[in-house]
Amino acid sequence: MKYFLLKVKDVGLSILPILLVVLVLHFFCADFDSVLLGKFIISFFVIILGEVLFLSGVDGSIMQMGEMVGNSVNRFSKFAVVLLFAFIFGLFATVAEPDLNVLSNQVSSLGLINVSKFLFIFTVGAGVGAFVALALFRIVQGINYKLLILAVFVVVFILCALVPNSIVAIAFDAGGATTGIITSPFLLALSAGIAKNKNRISHSDNFGVIGIASLGPILAILFLSIITMGKSGSDVLSVSLNLNIFIDVLLNALFALIPLIIVFSIFSICFLKISRKKKISLSIGVLITFVGLYLFLFGIDFGMIEMGKAVGEFISKQSNTFVIIVSVVIGFLITFAEPAVRVLGAQVEEVTQGNIRRRFVIVAIAIAMMLAVCISSLKILYDIPTIYILLVGYLLVLILMPFSNSTFVSIAFDSGGVASGPMSVAFILPIMLGIASSMGVVADGFGLIAIVGMMPIITIEFIGVFYGAKLTVLSRKEHKKALRISYGLNMYSNIDSLEEAYNRRQALKKMQQESAEEFQEKILIAKQYQEVMQIKEASDEEIEG
Repeated sequence: MKYFLLKVKDVGLSILPILLVVLVLHFFCADFDSVLLGKFIISFFVIILGEVLFLSGVDGSIMQMGEMVGNSVNRFSKFAVVLLFAFIFGLFATVAEPDLNVLSNQVSSLGLINVSKFLFIFTVGAGVGAFVALALFRIVQGINYKLLILAVFVVVFILCALVPNSIVAIAFDAGGATTGIITSPFLLALSAGIAKNKNRISHSDNFGVIGIASLGPILAILFLSIITMGKSGSDVLSVSLNLNIFIDVLLNALFALIPLIIVFSIFSICFLKISRKKKISLSIGVLITFVGLYLFLFGIDFGMIEMGKAVGEFISKQSNTFVIIVSVVIGFLITFAEPAVRVLGAQVEEVTQGNIRRRFVIVAIAIAMMLAVCISSLKILYDIPTIYILLVGYLLVLILMPFSNSTFVSIAFDSGGVASGPMSVAFILPIMLGIASSMGVVADGFGLIAIVGMMPIITIEFIGVFYGAKLTVLSRKEHKKALRISYGLNMYSNIDSLEEAYNRRQALKKMQQESAEEFQEKILIAKQYQEVMQIKEASDEEIEG
């Protein structure tokens, strides 16, 4: 019960700022439709309950599946088999990701890519699976993380030049939406088991798998768009709410979980020995996960997305300054209460051995998120192509890489999906779509998740550079201190010879002093002799006279 209440507290805090922003706008500015506001409040509590159940079920089922698969796959003699299973489970873990489900609904409703929703999801999942395998291959082969990231981004931006701006935004959004509340922990558990006992793992290899995996969907969607000749679809937002919402959400939840469960079941029959008690425990966990996922998706579709669009349409009718202020407030508050950000802050504090405090990291990420949402608003208001923002941002990322510690670079790319939690996809993205709809080009609303995923990378790399500079200063101080200690130790170890030298110096000093006194005495005697001789000469002269 205590665990459940803690989960409710964390999830409630993560989305409470959304409720506060909507209520403030309603009572002081917007006066939203009462039916819409009621649906939004209901969806707020449904989402909290759904996410709590979902996370609890994931801990008791999906995460344990990842660990069991990872540990068993590690026993295979052929590494190619390991990579194959990494691809398969990466694919189906991504298909089960709620964030991706929400994003795919919004993309399919606009017809921006000439494929079905299911093909879109499987393409993104295949990209994740392929790059999870690539991440593990990098670890085992000892490939430099920074060089691999650089090579992938070169290919990505070459492909970006061949597709429309809206497709670029969706591709990068897909990369951010995959690193959510199920994919990230599942892949971490899977990769930890697979990579265990490999010889070449360094400290920095503990991170970076999620960062590489999030690049796979970007390439996958870009390739899909080129193959299908991606088109710019309708500029009219379609509302997915209808009388069949219960059935639609049920099908989406089943589609998300069943493929992963089937694959794991087949794998367990062939390669695992699971006790009956464990199977019952996993089954209960899967059932709780399904109920939680259903409630979460239902709450999103029932009122959250619609309210996000309404907020976006309202603020778009105000001045640009008002739009920017609201964007800044929403961006800062949501990230500041995001539990995953606190986890990242603790991770950085641990890696830096307390030299970088978690509070500093949390505030830095919150400011980054604030800037990301603000930049997204400016992009829509002033019709700035998404590719320009991403090109400048990731160019800065690549410039900072050589100056930042490898561990920080890995953490930075892993943190790209931290700030973009479920509410970013379900609420802030609809706000951007609502603003873009009022501006006449709804497709310009996409790109938010891409920018939100990019800003923490830049922030963490800056922290890495700062940490490196701090270490340099501390190293110089410690070096000077060590020299002083070393000199003192050397002096102590040579104390006998130093005492002998001191005695010799004292004896020499005494000898010099005695010699000086003897010399002075001789001079005095000489003077006295001279005076006596002078007196004698004077006496002789008087006698002769």
